[in-house]
This record gives sequence, structure tokens and C-alpha cells, in this order.
Amino acid sequence: MIYGLASMAKESIKQIHQLDASTHNVANINTPGFKAERVFFPEGTTGGSASETAIVRNPSFRIDYSPGLVQQTGNHLDVALRGEGFFAVETKNGNAYTRNGSFTVTPDGELITQSGDYVLGASGRIIITGRDVHIDERGTVRVDGDSVGTLRIVEFENPDMLSNLGNGLLGDPGNSAGLADKEDPEVHSGCIELSNVQAIQAMVDMIKIHRSFETYQKVMQTLQEQEKLSTTRIGKV
Repeated sequence: MIYGLASMAKESIKQIHQLDASTHNVANINTPGFKAERVFFPEGTTGGSASETAIVRNPSFRIDYSPGLVQQTGNHLDVALRGEGFFAVETKNGNAYTRNGSFTVTPDGELITQSGDYVLGASGRIIITGRDVHIDERGTVRVDGDSVGTLRIVEFENPDMLSNLGNGLLGDPGNSAGLADKEDPEVHSGCIELSNVQAIQAMVDMIKIHRSFETYQKVMQTLQEQEKLSTTRIGKV
């Protein structure tokens, strides 16, 4: 009976991990450029308790890099990428990468993201000192007709090595993802890429996870009651 309880407990833990990922995805439905996160559990472990428990407690999280819909905004500082690639930004903790091209300008003229991270160009931060700003299809930033920099757009040989930093940002710990500047990027000005989370499917998934978790709980409760009843009968004998 204990083995049955252990199996149900492991399945319940899996459902908790699935629910955490789904909740995170739903919370970012309206985050431009956000990429959904999926949970996977390694297969093929046999025989035993310690290794199986470790697998359940340490699932594999993978990012879904499929593109989101592109929405026109009319804002000359909003840009969206077509195809693969990421904008490079400078955060408090170092460089990071994002598909969120909703930018703005500080009072000092520095191009930043809506969360305050500096947007990087090929030669560092981009400074805008003028009124007429335009970003062309190759990411060149022009102010009053003059080029002031080009957006640094990168790609990765092994994007699965990237880590989710939150707020639509991705990190490359240990520089293991194979960073390279993207050749011939295609940039759409006046647009942003929406989250690739499918709202209806995400809500359906959450409902299924809740129901599965409740089922495992009921089975565990039944097994515990049967165990208690068996112990009581043995005691009487």
C-alpha cells in the first residue's frame, strides 16, 4: 500500500510543477514578446526511489520559441522581429535577451525597455538626441535623418540552454547557448510581438491540472483509509 501512496505522491508533485508553469504563462499573456514555458520530466529511470524522487523534484523547463502575433501600435519606438533573433539589453545583472521590442527614451536620451533596461546597439547603449526617430528594417536607428546606432540583434545556436529571467528576459549562463550576432535581421517598426501563450488553451490546461491533482488526492486519501483499516483488522486478529 505504501508503494501506491508513493506513486500517487510523485504524480501529485508533477501536477504542482505543471500548475506553476501554467500559472506563470497565464500571468504573462499580455507581456509583449513573452515565450511560454513547458515542463518535461526525464524518462527512463527505473528501480528506484531516490533517483525517481529527484526527477520529480527537478523537472526540465523548456521555452517555447514559436512566434507570437505581431500587432501594429503606430509607436515609432516599438519594433518587432520577424523570424529568429533577440534584442540585446543591459540589465543590472548583465546582458540579457528579449523579443519585447516596446522601447522608450530616458530624459537623458538613452533608449531603454519599458522595465528600464538599456537597449544595446552594435557599439553599446543608443543615445537619442532629437525628435524625428525612425528604426528601419535592419534595425538602424535614425534621428532627424542621421544614424545614431543599430540595434544589436542576436541569435543562438543552442537556444534551449537559455534560462528564463522573468519579465520576458532570457539569460545565457556560462555563455553556453552559442551567441552570435544575427545577419540580415528583419525588423518591423511601429509593431510589437505579442506573447505566444494561447489564452484559451492555457486556461483549459490549468483546469485539467487542477482536476488531475484533485483525483490523485482522493486516491491517496482512499489508500490511507484502506491502510488504516487493514492495520486495525490485523490488530484485532
